[in-house]
Amino acid sequence: MNKLIFVALALIFAQNGYAADMEVLVSPDLSAQTPVMDDEDLDFDLTEDAFGNTLEPETSKPEIDTSKSLSQNLKKNAAKSNKEEQKSSESKSSSQSWVGSLFKGKDKSDSVKKLMEESQNKPRRSNAAVFNVAGVMLKMSYPQAEEQLLKRGYRKISQKMDIPNFIRWRNEEKCRNQGVVGYERLEGCVVKLAKAGNTQYISQASFSKFDTKETVDIFLSSTFTNNKVYRVIYKTEASSFKGNSMKAIYLRNLKVYDFWKQISQKYGAPDNKEDVVWGLGGNKAYLKASTGYLRLEDPSLQQLDVNRMSREDQRYIHTDVYNF
Repeated sequence: MNKLIFVALALIFAQNGYAADMEVLVSPDLSAQTPVMDDEDLDFDLTEDAFGNTLEPETSKPEIDTSKSLSQNLKKNAAKSNKEEQKSSESKSSSQSWVGSLFKGKDKSDSVKKLMEESQNKPRRSNAAVFNVAGVMLKMSYPQAEEQLLKRGYRKISQKMDIPNFIRWRNEEKCRNQGVVGYERLEGCVVKLAKAGNTQYISQASFSKFDTKETVDIFLSSTFTNNKVYRVIYKTEASSFKGNSMKAIYLRNLKVYDFWKQISQKYGAPDNKEDVVWGLGGNKAYLKASTGYLRLEDPSLQQLDVNRMSREDQRYIHTDVYNF
């Protein structure tokens, strides 16, 4: 019995001591600690951010009515902020010059919208001036065009030299006045004078690739426009497979399909699908295609060449040829 009483007293004493230790550990005296920050630490006004950029001034502080609920205060301040944003946007729009006035009035806004819709719906146009046929581009010189064709396995089969007619006729008159007679001698004299005046030029050249039955003809302007390529014509006989048998029809259709497939991969979809033409229209460069045939041409360069020759001819008319 005495042992039981002693054990009970020991347990009660142990519990009281443990509770005292817990009170010391769990509930420290917080009032003795210094505060981390006070109200003065939060009272600051920054004019620049961490990167030195000027901060925008804050909008007016929200008004809080303690007699109303939180939702009512939020609605009131939201309406106020919307009015401020509307005023600022109106001031910005009024400071714009012609951009803000562009859409003032019904007629102007409708016309602008119409122009925007037309520009969006306007079909795409290809610049055929950057196209090439067998490596030959428009406005290339003859050596450049010949180099590109020879790289692709073509061989030159013909070449035509020419002299502008008004210069040829002038030279013929000069040669006759010098006593030159006979067709061959007269022609030699005309060519000699043309070479001396740098007016003889290569007007046309033909190249062929015999193994694939392809030909390329290039046409060049006169020396008045530096003898540049203004037309390229490509022809192939590979797609014109003759015969009415099943084999001939199959091979012909296969070659025609392969021809148009390569056209589509190289030049894209034509701007005029009915006539199969690429180009910006007007007097600018264009590319026209049909089965086994390509025509790349720049009418503006040809017209410029004619205009310069015409001016040169008029200059010659006004020279002093009479001495009376």
